[in-house]
Amino acid sequence: MRRVVQRFLLLLSIMAMPFIASTTNASLDQQRQSFLKAEALLKQNKISAYRAQRDQLNDYPLAPYLDYQALLRNLSNSSDQEISRFIRANPDLPVADRLNRKWLTRLAQKQQWAEFIKHYNAHPVSSTHYICLQQQALLNGTAQQKKAALKQARSLWLVANSQPKTCDPLFKAWMATGHPTSAEAQQRLWMSLDQGNTKLARYLTKKLTNSAHKAQADEFWKIYANPKLIGTSNLQQLTAEQRRITATLAYKAWYRQQPISASQNWIAQRDNWMDKPAQGEVTEYMGVRLNRNYHRDAIRISAKLDPDFELPELTETRIRNGLAKQDWRLVQTAIMHLPEEEANDPKWQYWLLIAERHLQPQGDHKQRFEQLAKDRSYYGFLAAELNQSPFQLNAVSDPVTQEQLDQLASLPAASRAGELFRLGRLIDANREWRVALSQMDENQFRLAGYLARSWGWHLQAIINAAKTERWDHVDLRFPHPHAALFKQHAIRNGLDLSFPVAIARQESAFLYNAQSRVGARGLMQLMPKTAQQTARKHKVPYKSTSQLYNPKTNITLGSAYLGDMLKRFNNNPAFASAAYNAGPHRVSKWLKQRGDLPLDIWIETIPFSETRKYVQNVLAFRVIYDRLEGRQASLLNEKQVELLALNQSEKTAL
Repeated sequence: MRRVVQRFLLLLSIMAMPFIASTTNASLDQQRQSFLKAEALLKQNKISAYRAQRDQLNDYPLAPYLDYQALLRNLSNSSDQEISRFIRANPDLPVADRLNRKWLTRLAQKQQWAEFIKHYNAHPVSSTHYICLQQQALLNGTAQQKKAALKQARSLWLVANSQPKTCDPLFKAWMATGHPTSAEAQQRLWMSLDQGNTKLARYLTKKLTNSAHKAQADEFWKIYANPKLIGTSNLQQLTAEQRRITATLAYKAWYRQQPISASQNWIAQRDNWMDKPAQGEVTEYMGVRLNRNYHRDAIRISAKLDPDFELPELTETRIRNGLAKQDWRLVQTAIMHLPEEEANDPKWQYWLLIAERHLQPQGDHKQRFEQLAKDRSYYGFLAAELNQSPFQLNAVSDPVTQEQLDQLASLPAASRAGELFRLGRLIDANREWRVALSQMDENQFRLAGYLARSWGWHLQAIINAAKTERWDHVDLRFPHPHAALFKQHAIRNGLDLSFPVAIARQESAFLYNAQSRVGARGLMQLMPKTAQQTARKHKVPYKSTSQLYNPKTNITLGSAYLGDMLKRFNNNPAFASAAYNAGPHRVSKWLKQRGDLPLDIWIETIPFSETRKYVQNVLAFRVIYDRLEGRQASLLNEKQVELLALNQSEKTAL
């Protein structure tokens, strides 16, 4: 039986050649079905039937994936020659790298160190995990190899972060030779503290043997345990660099306990701890948090933290806090101190105009409003609403022929990516797509977005437009799949036709099987619990989380939930969008805190930058989709336009 398996694997390795496009009588659809059948036969261990099926797929783009799966299933019976042959035959295939890593892992587990060194030298992996396995293999080799490994150990050990456990055998052998010295431990300790890695630093403190090194570490830990002591300490035993690190961590820790007293002490003492360029980290840490939390003393303290508006991130948060207070003088001054490129962003140009209109009501700002209204953005659309100007799309597109797309699709990696996408295997498809893009020239790269769009892979089309900075290519950036479904459920739930479409474009870029890191799923990125509750409320048949990957189910439930949020928040699309993203309870809290603010200021002062951008995008995307569909477009209704800051002059702060 073993000989049969080995002959079978040898046959596979011979067949494992780079894919070359060729003419075949079988359509891609037929080959796709044959591929799936071959996979099933392989999983069932029906080798003869699998082989017959595999023989029909030599010119199918994903044929190497079958060979990979066959080798992986029989890894214990494979030889280094077979694995290496597959890797050499498929140098650009992502699964070839995966097979290489699995083979190296197996050799290490079996402690076949000589074979490991030979294979690693032929097919190295640039990852600390595998580098440490290689060093472990060398430790078990010749005397010269062991010496080389011990020499490498120091550079692998002397880093600011913890290393993988596969490095432990190497470090243990290195430590047996008298390392780390106290000086080495001290160097790594302060490196780790500089990166905020206090857990590693605790461990390294135990490695200090020099009394001076111990005293310095002890002084740090005393301050870190009670950070307020930094206000009365001089840290004479520490070097200038150690003083900087200690002060940075201590003031941050103190701020987390007592933000105002820590900030005030920092303002008074910071010149004693470090030079001005180094102060920015702590200054920005404190000021940004004070303003993002809209602390009542934030504006006053920020003026002392950064009197000349030299820190852009802090300046932006001061602008938003100024907006929350409707302190138009502060808003104007802060925007004018932003770096030129940032100050010219439509966002800050809009708020500068609003500030100036409040400060100089009789001034002539019409021409600048008209110019801003030409911008295809949330802020441009706001300006258009206020100026009663038409919304501008400024759309352009590239002339693309089917022949160009066919040529691009014939590239091996692109062909594999397309097939994997059609099979719904997004992880592998993304890997192959990255390979394909890396092999394209500039013209091909620009066409790649249109190829992805032709497959229905709208996320990659949108990403490609961004990477090539084709912001005006609205055809690439704003697709409209499942139009009939979106329309049906928008009407059913009392939504503007563009609203659920804009949500799906922002949430998933229409990727039907998208899943977020927190578990939201599908086109409209519903959390399973939310989907379950919405289905029950609206009497929608729903049994399994997997149904959220079905566009019909996802759009049905997502539109229903969006309709619920719109009703809950007074038919205001800004509030409903924020609730869809951050949850209705947070929006209720924000409305309670700042709900009396003008609507555009409320949006601009949403504490979560992700939610703020989300709301602005959804509102703007609604306009864009309405225009693309030839419908009358509006960013806000008449009542909501009246709630904008420009129309609330009577509330302007003196």
